[in-house]
Amino acid sequence: MQDLLGRLTALDPDASETLKVVSYFDALVARSVGVESMLRGAAVLSGATVGQRDGRHIVRVRADGVRIDPVEPSPSWPVRESGPGAVAWIEREGDAHSNDAMILERLSLGLGIIRARRAVGPESAVELAISSYAGAEERAAALPRLRLSASMLRLVASPPEPAPLPTHPSAVVATRHGLTRATIIDAQTDVREVWPETAALRLGVGLAGPGDQLPQSWASALVAVRLTSPGEPVVDAADLGALLLVADAAESSPLHPDAAALAALDARSRELLDAVAEEQSVRAAATRLGRHHSSVQERLTVLVETLGYDPRTSRGHARYVLARMLLTLGP
Repeated sequence: MQDLLGRLTALDPDASETLKVVSYFDALVARSVGVESMLRGAAVLSGATVGQRDGRHIVRVRADGVRIDPVEPSPSWPVRESGPGAVAWIEREGDAHSNDAMILERLSLGLGIIRARRAVGPESAVELAISSYAGAEERAAALPRLRLSASMLRLVASPPEPAPLPTHPSAVVATRHGLTRATIIDAQTDVREVWPETAALRLGVGLAGPGDQLPQSWASALVAVRLTSPGEPVVDAADLGALLLVADAAESSPLHPDAAALAALDARSRELLDAVAEEQSVRAAATRLGRHHSSVQERLTVLVETLGYDPRTSRGHARYVLARMLLTLGP
């Protein structure tokens, strides 16, 4: 498939894009994603809002991956049956894009496969249990299928592969930031016991709570995993405290000027600021960076003037930490 795709890219760009659509949906099906994730993938590919109506239940996802309020499909939109009593559509006004028909076809096939799997596979139950958009009754019906015995649970966000030990229900979910594995664990479980062979795996651990609070745990796990780094591969949302409120606000807001100011700096300058903020000392930061004290001090003086605050002061330190986090969580 990859070899054929390479050849077609040179001969016929439209054909190669069609194969990319097929490959993309094949990957989603192979990873057993749920309905919302399948729609999110179609929305990203088409650059338009995509929806499905299954019976009386409607799900719509914008091109940026955000789920929005349900509405009935317009007669002007391309619509395709996705199962008995179910249709899928792309909310495109005017002329269709070259791959709209293929996207809609593969989406409909994928949704049909999900419907067939629901009776036997736990993956869709995981996605329902963690979805903040699913109804309370849907989530409550999904939990018994997962055979969870603990009263307090939490979500772990991780890369799609490797999978956790099979005793922990998980599913690969399409999020605004790419495919992410959602794994439900007992709140008392050490996350490293769930992936015993992968010490460097990036893991975001969500807040603990009862089964009906799994959507909140998943949201916090997604924030935590984006804040991981090579030096801190596991981040627990419980350790973020009030910073989670800032992270929630950042999801729907433009990049803050403090974060934009950091984005405008080069990586070496941000590394220096990180060291100064964490060490709270120019001399200690210079030692950590392997640079001369006077050169670090000279560069820091310029950066303080550029930013308008000093990360060594108590208020400046708090401001820098927040700006750094917003930059990491930004689009």
